[in-house]
Amino acid sequence: MELKTTLKDYTESEFQALVNRIWAVDLPKQDHDRLINHFDSIVGDPKGADLLFYPPEDDTNTYSSGSVVYYVKDWHHKQGRAALKGEGVPVPRPVAARPGAPLTPAQMTQQRIAWNLADVQKVAVDLADSERAAETALSVFEQQIKYMRQRQNAQMDVHGREADIRALEASEFQARLAARRYEFWKMSIGFKRDSARRELSYARSELAQWQSIAQQINATHDRYLAKLNEINQRLHRFQVDAEALLAVAQTQLVDQRYQQGAGPTQAGDLLFAPHAFANARPGIFLDGGLSQPLETHRVALQKAIRSAVAEFTWQITSGAQDHQGQYAAVLQFEFASRAEVERYGLTVPLLELLPIESQDWQGLAATGAEVDLPFRMSSGTHAVPPGTMSRGLREINTLRQVAITPTNGNVLSSRVRVRAAVWNEQMKTYCFTADGPAPAMVSWSAPANLETISTLTPAPEYRLGFLRSSPVPVLESFSDMAAIRFDDYVVVFPLESGLDPLYIMFRDRNEYPKITIAQAKS
Repeated sequence: MELKTTLKDYTESEFQALVNRIWAVDLPKQDHDRLINHFDSIVGDPKGADLLFYPPEDDTNTYSSGSVVYYVKDWHHKQGRAALKGEGVPVPRPVAARPGAPLTPAQMTQQRIAWNLADVQKVAVDLADSERAAETALSVFEQQIKYMRQRQNAQMDVHGREADIRALEASEFQARLAARRYEFWKMSIGFKRDSARRELSYARSELAQWQSIAQQINATHDRYLAKLNEINQRLHRFQVDAEALLAVAQTQLVDQRYQQGAGPTQAGDLLFAPHAFANARPGIFLDGGLSQPLETHRVALQKAIRSAVAEFTWQITSGAQDHQGQYAAVLQFEFASRAEVERYGLTVPLLELLPIESQDWQGLAATGAEVDLPFRMSSGTHAVPPGTMSRGLREINTLRQVAITPTNGNVLSSRVRVRAAVWNEQMKTYCFTADGPAPAMVSWSAPANLETISTLTPAPEYRLGFLRSSPVPVLESFSDMAAIRFDDYVVVFPLESGLDPLYIMFRDRNEYPKITIAQAKS
């Protein structure tokens, strides 16, 4: 991948992709450091690469990769120049030259009139741009609904149905985002209307001009409210139609997978685990590739696991010989798309759970032995309080959950399988295959280096939503200890890999959606 010479050689989308790539932490350390140094050398801002990691002191919002681009552009704009390719040169607000004599009241009035008139005209232009963006997004959303409705009963393969679902979800998100951006103007234009009314009521001269400004902003305000109501009504109507189509399509997709023998419990699948920092931090693995926020979530997940392990260890060493029936939820999330198969798992450095120096891990893996672990993890669900989470019109009722619990006492087994990961020459990765029918395979892929990436492609899409790990997870009680199931392993890598043993767990197979339509027909 060729890095460009100066900041002005990047378009905004290209520069955003560069920042996203740095934030994704999906390259070898040497290449990742190279990108950071490149950012530092071209950005121009005196803060340099610190902008990537440390938000300005006055920034009270959640810092993101988009914020980095904003602050870079803002610094250059304050210098009176464009930051990126294709940007227009920012026009600084005119500063009146200091007059030789104070302005007369009439001059001050004319100055205020000019500023207010320019402000009203600019608001009208900005509203028109935002309105066009909302109308365009709604039109695309409507077209996607019609397309989905036409194909609802059409014969298509699993991948085609998945693509239809994702396309409709994406168009709904873009329409919702554009509508919210248009709604953003509501408070601002209300303030400007009130300001124009005050100016008119206090005016002692140039009443005709003040009245003209007030009439313009009133007309703009009234038209805006009418258009906002229309846009929101259209969005809601389209969302209702889309939700009905998506619910049917998701059911069809689940059934189609099972009918073709490709359901999550029928066929093995390849899941991708993060290779970078595998020795140092826990991580989430998914089928079909990683998700953009997963790497940045590793630190929060590690804090949650360490906090839970410390609390349970304190309980046990303080004399709690029997299991207290408690667990700590260290991870909660939901899959963003209904097209997902929803396979997932967790990988944790084994040394987070117990000392690893005293065991012959290579020998245990070679014989397929089992070991006693003081803690194990299981999957489950978390009930969301009504009215607290939603995606569009769809209310989120449950989140996927990973919980950790101790294995002291005689209630839960502490025995965990030890298996070997092997080098797959064809895939150029270390792979581990689980036990049982239709086993899952986990691949630890080394990140692609900078030279093998042809372009600054965007980082992988956000596949998980409402992703959270509390730094101090609350201890909760199991409702039914007998129903707890574990699907976990200790995975041992070849000595030459440089990787320490990992603890991994899979989602419980009994949690996957079951076939519905096909069962009803049989």
